[in-house]
Amino acid sequence: MKVNFIVSLLLVTLFLTLGRAQLHTTSVWQTKQIMKVPESVKYDSLRHVVYVSNINGKPAEKNGKGFISKLTVDGKIIKLKWITGLNAPKGMALYQNHLFVTDIDQLVKIDIIKGRIEKRFQAPGALFLNDAAVDRNGTIYISDTSERHSVIYRWAKDTISVWVKNPQIKSPNGLFLSNNELYVGNSGDGRIKQIDLKTAALKPLYNIGHGIDGLIKMKSGAFLISDWSGRTEYVESSGKIHLLNDTRKEHINSADLEYIARKQLILIPTFFDNRVVALRLIMQ
Repeated sequence: MKVNFIVSLLLVTLFLTLGRAQLHTTSVWQTKQIMKVPESVKYDSLRHVVYVSNINGKPAEKNGKGFISKLTVDGKIIKLKWITGLNAPKGMALYQNHLFVTDIDQLVKIDIIKGRIEKRFQAPGALFLNDAAVDRNGTIYISDTSERHSVIYRWAKDTISVWVKNPQIKSPNGLFLSNNELYVGNSGDGRIKQIDLKTAALKPLYNIGHGIDGLIKMKSGAFLISDWSGRTEYVESSGKIHLLNDTRKEHINSADLEYIARKQLILIPTFFDNRVVALRLIMQ
C-alpha cells in the first residue's frame, strides 16, 4: 500500500509538472534576405538538406520565374536556384529520389539525383494548388486553397483527380499524413480536420480561430501550425494553443513551416520578407 501511494504521488507530481511546462522558442539562424517570396520548406532526411520553394512573383502568376533553393540544415545556401523554370511553386512532398512541388494548377515531379524537372501533371479545374503530402505508397494529396474550388486532389499512377469535395473543406491549405489519416489545415473556417484515407470520412478536430498555412503533426499528437499573417503556434492534443512566435507587428509572414525533430528546429519561410528563419522549440 505504501509503495502504491508513493508511485501515485510521483505520478500526480509528474502530471502537475508537465501541466506547468512552458513552451518557447529561441532563434538559431536565418538566411540572408535573398530568397524570392519563399513559401514552403521541406527537409530531406536522407540527404540532410532543406528545399525551399520560391514563388518569385505573385502567388498565382505564371511567369516562369519560380525556383527551388537548396540549403544545409544550418541555413547555408548550397544553391539558390537549384531548380528553375517553375511559376509559383508552393507545397512540396518527398518520395524516394523525387521531389514533388505544387505549381498553381500542376504537380511538378523533380528528379533529385539529376537536379532537373522530370514531368508535369495537370490538375483538372485547379486554381490555386498549395500544400502536398505523400503516403508510404507514393500517393500524393494536394490542397487547392481557392475559394471557388476548395478541394483535395489525389495523384496516383501519374494521374491527378479530385479526391475530396466537401462543404466542410473550405480553402484547405496545410496537409500532413500520419497513420492512414490526412490532417488538413482548413483556412476557410480556421479548423484542423482529419480525413480517413480509406473511407474519406471527415472529422473536425480543433478550432484554431484563424488561417492555417503550415501544419505538422508531432509524435506526441500535438500540432505545429503557422498562420500566414505571422503566428507560429503549438496545439496540444487537448486543443490548448500556445503562441510560440508572433511577427505580425513587424509584418513578417509565417508560411508553410517544417520541423526537424532530431534538432527540435522549426523552419519558417517568411514570404515577402524573403528569408528562412530557424527557431529551436524548447519545452521546460
